[in-house]
Amino acid sequence: MIIKVHYCFPDDNYKINSINIESDTNIGDFMHNILGLDKETPVGVYGKLKEDTYIIKDNDRIEIYEKILVDPKINRKKRASYEKC
Repeated sequence: MIIKVHYCFPDDNYKINSINIESDTNIGDFMHNILGLDKETPVGVYGKLKEDTYIIKDNDRIEIYEKILVDPKINRKKRASYEKC
C-alpha cells in the first residue's frame, strides 16, 4: 500500500514523500515505528485531525502537523498591551 506524507520544515521547506507500508497499519505505529516520531505529534488525513488508532488506507495523504507553541490570540493581546504603554 502506498501513502503520501506531507510536511514542512521550520525553514519553510515543503516536502512530499511516497512511502510503501503494510496494510492495516495505524497512524500511531506509522509515526513511531516507521518515521521515528513521537506518537503525540498531531497527524491528519486530507486536512482532518485523526487519532493514532486510525487505520491508514491506500492513497491516504498523511499530514504531520507542528505543535503550536504560542496561541496567536494571546500573543496579539500581549503585543497590543505593550504598544499601549
